[in-house]
Amino acid sequence: MLQICEACRKRGEVLVPANFNAPGQVVLSGSKEACQRAMAYATDKLHLKATELSVAGAFHSPLMQPAADRLADALQSTEINVPLKYSVMCNVTGRAHENDKDAIRQRLIEQLTAPVRWQACIQNAVIDHGDRTCFLELAPGRTLAGLLKRIDRKRAITNHDAPAAQAAS
Repeated sequence: MLQICEACRKRGEVLVPANFNAPGQVVLSGSKEACQRAMAYATDKLHLKATELSVAGAFHSPLMQPAADRLADALQSTEINVPLKYSVMCNVTGRAHENDKDAIRQRLIEQLTAPVRWQACIQNAVIDHGDRTCFLELAPGRTLAGLLKRIDRKRAITNHDAPAAQAAS
């Protein structure tokens, strides 16, 4: 996929990896035309599954720079309390946020244009916390549970929908 990202760059288009979710799952972001070309290339030439996501923008790509600039302005007057009481994973680095206000502000800005390193976040949370690591999926559905199984089959995840599903059965 990096070849098609580079080919788009040479044409003056934006197409970049936006999410490194799990082994075998990378999300690309960029102009609609570049994304459509990448999907066709992935399915026709590489025989990979490619799905267009229903999203409102080219998130985690350079096309989000205007939003990042506005966020930077807003964060200048936002109080950030450190030290952090709990580990908060930074999707830009794949590691826990530092206990530094300026570094946290910078990472929050970067997350609009940088790829999400979800797999690294999960792996580093386990490294940092070992057997104390527990995963809760608070979003509807089971997308994150599916990604976790691809990253670390030994880890359990509790889904907020689970009690409702158990009560219905």
